[in-house]
Amino acid sequence: MTNLRNNLDFIATLFFEAGVTNWIVSPGSRNAPIVAGLIRHGGFTLHSFPDERAAAFAAMGMSIANQYPCGVICTSGTAAANFYPAVCEAFYQRVPMVVVTADRPEYLIDQWDGQTIHQTNIYEPHIRSSFSINANNESFLELESTIYEAVKITQFRVAGPVHINIALEDPIYSEMDQPFYQTQPSKPFIYHHAVTPPVPADFIQKILSNKHIPTNPKILILVGQHHPSESLSSALSLIQNKFPTLSDICSHQIGYGIQQWDLALTSEGFKEELLPDILVTVGMAMISKPLKKALTNAKLTHLHITESGEVGNPFHTIPIILSHHDADFLTALYLHSEENESYLNLWKQTTNKANTKKFEGHYLQEFNAVKLIMEQSSESMALHFGNSMSIRYASWVGSTKAKVFGNRGTSGIDGSLSTAVGYAIANPNTTTVCILGDISFIYDAHGMWTTQFPSNLKIVVLNNKGGQIFNWIDGPSKEPKLMPFIETPQDYNISKLCNFYKVEHQSTEKITIDTYNNFITGKSQCLEIITK
Repeated sequence: MTNLRNNLDFIATLFFEAGVTNWIVSPGSRNAPIVAGLIRHGGFTLHSFPDERAAAFAAMGMSIANQYPCGVICTSGTAAANFYPAVCEAFYQRVPMVVVTADRPEYLIDQWDGQTIHQTNIYEPHIRSSFSINANNESFLELESTIYEAVKITQFRVAGPVHINIALEDPIYSEMDQPFYQTQPSKPFIYHHAVTPPVPADFIQKILSNKHIPTNPKILILVGQHHPSESLSSALSLIQNKFPTLSDICSHQIGYGIQQWDLALTSEGFKEELLPDILVTVGMAMISKPLKKALTNAKLTHLHITESGEVGNPFHTIPIILSHHDADFLTALYLHSEENESYLNLWKQTTNKANTKKFEGHYLQEFNAVKLIMEQSSESMALHFGNSMSIRYASWVGSTKAKVFGNRGTSGIDGSLSTAVGYAIANPNTTTVCILGDISFIYDAHGMWTTQFPSNLKIVVLNNKGGQIFNWIDGPSKEPKLMPFIETPQDYNISKLCNFYKVEHQSTEKITIDTYNNFITGKSQCLEIITK
C-alpha cells in the first residue's frame, strides 16, 4: 500500500513543480486519496464544487484568468462524463486545463462494478492528449515523464485541455493519515515555447504581387476570438490606420479598428462593395452572423495567420495558412504595403450608419441594458457574457473598457455562470460581472453551489421568460407547436433560486446608471432585469 501513497504524494509534487497549484475538486471516494496528496503537500489552493459539470467550467474560468492551466478532479464513473461539456469548450476555445479523473482498475470495467465505465480516452477527440496512470505500479520516472508532458501539452503547440486518468487499486485509504512523502523530481519542470520565424519584406511583396490580386488591393483584417496579447494590440494600433480592421467582441482587441461594425452590418446589411480582395484573419471564430454570411464562399484570397498551423474554415474560402506570429505578420503587412484609403473610408461610412432599428420590445430593452453595463464598466473589471443573445448584444454594442469573455468555443449555454465563478475566484480583486439570460442562469445554477462563492462576482440576469433567441432567428417561430419545446418558456422565481444558494438578489424592470452602480458597490450579487 505504501507504494500507492508514495506515488500519489509524488504526483502532487510534480503538479506543484509544474505550477498547476489551483484545483477545483468534486467530491467522491475514488479521487479522495489523490486530493489527500494535494492537501498533505500544502502548496495547493483547492475549491469544492459538488456538481462536476459546473466544476469543470469553473476550472476553465480559473485557467482563463491565470492564463495557465488549472486542475479539476473528480471520482470515477459518470462523474468523469459530466466534465465533457467543459472539455469541449476548452478544446475549441484553446484554454489550457488539466483534467484528472480517478478510476478503478481496468479488469473491473464491464464487470458490473459500481461507478465503473470506459474512462480511458473518454474525451476523444476533444482533448489535446490523454494519459493513463496506474497509481499502484508506476515508477517515479514514469510519473514524472507523464505529468510534465501533460502540463506542457496544455500550452503548446495548440493550447487546450489534457486528460490524466488515474486508476487506483483497493484498498485506497490505508496510510492516508501518514506524513507527506517528500521526494524531489529528477529534473525541474522547464517549458520552452518555440519561436516562429520573422516575416521578411519580400514575403509580403510576393503575396501582394500575385497575379490574382489587383494593384492596391482592398485588404480586410479580421481578429477573431483571441487570448489577451499585448504584441497583437501593438500591431493593430498601427494597421487599423491603413486597413479596415474588425475585432470580435471576444478578441480582447475591441479597442482597435472599426467600432460598432457588427451593429452596422446587422442594421444595414453587408454591401457587395465591402468585400475585400484579400482577407487576413487571426484568432478563432467570429460571432457576427451577417459577416459570416457575406464572406462565405466569397471570391477572395484568404490568409490565416497562426503559429500552430491549426485553423478552421468558417467562410469556406480555403484559407492559405501562414505559420507566423500574428503580430509579426500584421506589423510586416503595415510596413510593406500601400494603404487603400477609399476602402477604409467605405467601412467607416458604413459603420457610421449603425442603428437599433431592428430592435423592439424586450430586445431593445435588453440591448440598452447591456449597453449601459458595458459603458459603465471600468478597465479594472471583467464582463462574462452568456450565450446566445447576451453575447450578441455585447457584439452589437461593440466597445467597453472592461475585459470581455464569452464561451464561444462551442457556443453552448451550459457553463456560462460557472466559468465566471471560476474566473472571479482566481481574480479576487477584480469585479467580475456575468451577464446572461434566464435559461442560461437556471440551467447553470449549480455554479453557485460552492462554499467559496466569490464576493467579487456580480450576476445580471436578463429575464425574458424563455430562450428568446429562437424568436429572433428565422425558422423556429414558423411552427407554433414547436416553440414550447425550443424556446423553453419559464415562470420561475429567480429570487427563490438565489436564496437557495444564499446569493442575495434584487430585481428591476428598468436599469439605470444609479441602479447599476449601486448594484456593483452594494451587497446584492444577483440583479434580475425583468424584460417581458
